[in-house]
Amino acid sequence: MQFLFAPLWGRLSDRYGRRPLLIVGLVGSAGSYLVFAFAGTVEVLLLSRIVGGLTGATIPVAQAYVADSSPRESRARAMGLIGAAFGIGFIIGPALGGFMSRWGYALPGVFASGLSLLAALVAVAFLPESLPAQQRRRLAAPAAGAKAAGAQVRALARTLGDARFRGPIGATLLANTGFAAYTTIFPLFLDEPIGMTATEAGAFFALSGLVSVTTQGGIVGRVVDRIGEKHTALMGLVAVFGAFLILPSWPQTRGILLSLSFLGLGWGLFNPALLGILSGRADETDQGSVLGVNQSASALARVLGPLAGGWAFGALGYALSFQLSALLLAAAALWLSTLAGLPTPGAPSEATDR
Repeated sequence: MQFLFAPLWGRLSDRYGRRPLLIVGLVGSAGSYLVFAFAGTVEVLLLSRIVGGLTGATIPVAQAYVADSSPRESRARAMGLIGAAFGIGFIIGPALGGFMSRWGYALPGVFASGLSLLAALVAVAFLPESLPAQQRRRLAAPAAGAKAAGAQVRALARTLGDARFRGPIGATLLANTGFAAYTTIFPLFLDEPIGMTATEAGAFFALSGLVSVTTQGGIVGRVVDRIGEKHTALMGLVAVFGAFLILPSWPQTRGILLSLSFLGLGWGLFNPALLGILSGRADETDQGSVLGVNQSASALARVLGPLAGGWAFGALGYALSFQLSALLLAAAALWLSTLAGLPTPGAPSEATDR
């Protein structure tokens, strides 16, 4: 659902502003968690995830809000802060959910719904609009049915057909596919051959999250200031590549700790720097649309990666599975290394068609 709807949310935010779209998304997420809490059948559970994916596809709107509020030269640092906020949530959320599940599986869903609704109320009361009316795209009124689908396809084609965006979005697709494959294989690897419990595995994942939060919240901005966004993103990919190769060669506790540390560091460098590159190449009126297509590529990777990783683990074993995931990171780094310098927004040239 995020693959399908992230570009649409981003495009609508370019027309109507970021604030109303964020509020609608938060209210919708609150509803999806409430459905989840009281789902009595698999079909209702599936419905909750459909609604959650649709309304949770506002991530590019939040990224566009950050881009609106930041000068171009500091956007990687700003994207790092929003990434750190996500990381903190992914550390605290599972712990809270696991604790509250002692009183039934409905309670975590109700609590999550309340948090989303609280966030929506805070946004209504305190969140200013980041995109001035004079900077909004003059898009045609939203269509419905087949016309809406056609408009969506044309918007995707325009973004992917622009030489400024193909490289960064391609790197996002490759890197996230490898990352999703790794995170699918990793818990299977901890179970067999390592024999680790679920509680221990959760603690290991939390370590990676802590490293990533620290990197995105305090380190990535300094690294970008020193070596630039492109080289920061490449450094991150190299670190993640190393994380993927450490496990098959050192399948022990120390190897796992080192791999997860490299993973948190590398992803904490790559993702904000890549978003900074992409945002810097977009016009001010196109931030939501471009970041939406990038989020769609990331969502597609989270579909392809688990399928490929799960198959590889079962058919080839854990060593080859991690190595194949590493090859995707190498391909992303190679693709990213060919990018030319930052072009002037709105004026793509032959030099950017790399």
